[in-house]
Amino acid sequence: MIIQNFLGMMTLFLVIVFLFIFFLIFLKKRPFVFAPKELQYIKSHWIRIIDMFHSHPRDAILDADKLLDYALKTKGYEGSLGEKLKRSGKLFSDINAVWSAHKVRNSIAHEMVEIDETYLRAALQNYKKALNDLGAKL
Repeated sequence: MIIQNFLGMMTLFLVIVFLFIFFLIFLKKRPFVFAPKELQYIKSHWIRIIDMFHSHPRDAILDADKLLDYALKTKGYEGSLGEKLKRSGKLFSDINAVWSAHKVRNSIAHEMVEIDETYLRAALQNYKKALNDLGAKL
């Protein structure tokens, strides 16, 4: 009787462990999908950012950074964008490019230096790629 109870408990334990591991793997591989309103918000703001880039490229970079921050927030990441990037690096096909874009943003926001338009364009492309990696479909 004791052995049967023990075997039953072990079987139940193993089933629970198996289900837990399966659940973790399933959640990790499941792609995140933005809600329709979130996706529309991201797309409409991206169009505005592209339009703004022609006349105010520095402001466009600041807004692109804010948009990436918003996208990560909707995925459940908290903190500053830098903290979010540290936690979410695996979501991006090129996390170094995302960091590069964020560093350009930091230069704009905190330093009064001229930044060549080539770097601004590259940063904008990196933000677009990062948002697409998150599922924005820009």
